[in-house]
Amino acid sequence: MSFTYSTDDFAGVTLAEEPKLTLQDVGDGIPVDVGPAHSCFRLEDKRPLPALAEGPRYFFPAESFVCAIPLHDPSVEDFGAAYPFLVSAVATLTKMLRERPSTPEGRRYLPDQPTIEAGHSVVSRFGYLDFRSGAGILYLTQYSQEMTPNPVNNEELTLVFQGLTRDGRYYLAARLAITHPSLPRGIDFTDDIERDTAFRYLRKGEEDLEGFAEGSFQPSLTHLKALLASIHVER
Repeated sequence: MSFTYSTDDFAGVTLAEEPKLTLQDVGDGIPVDVGPAHSCFRLEDKRPLPALAEGPRYFFPAESFVCAIPLHDPSVEDFGAAYPFLVSAVATLTKMLRERPSTPEGRRYLPDQPTIEAGHSVVSRFGYLDFRSGAGILYLTQYSQEMTPNPVNNEELTLVFQGLTRDGRYYLAARLAITHPSLPRGIDFTDDIERDTAFRYLRKGEEDLEGFAEGSFQPSLTHLKALLASIHVER
């Protein structure tokens, strides 16, 4: 897998090999990162994380990576039983790319691999993007397990890309940290935002994200789309 990125946006990149983890391996545990062995490029972003500077915290700071996950694994007898979340994501993504709905049916059912122990608290700027080896969807989100999730902020805001190669051999999964100068610096700078159980504050955050110009994000949303569009996967 190869792609092009700007050194103005990311300080560097490292290659990580993620081990195979089947649902059977997890057993009664939490099924995080279930999937076949795959490679990920991890990008070092340049934004500050003020909450982490205060020590370990319980929240979901955005991270930046691009992974190519193979959709075959000869080491398992039943790919679907070993990796059911990946298979489900492939089916949903295939349908979305075929029908191209203008908006997703619901934030709970958006493809998002690899699996994590959290859900989408916001979904904004949903769209489609072709890359050199295939096509996919992208959207802005934040992750949370809380009853009243954190408002949109510059520590947790994430651009998600989920794609499939044309030959059906690989699932492309990317999460990229992204910020905006008008948003709170981090979770500790959201105290003045009222959190209501109807989640009006989250819907307001989604509307704000929709209204921002692509170039006003940091890194520029245009730059990140170009990075994703440049992805090329070879056998």
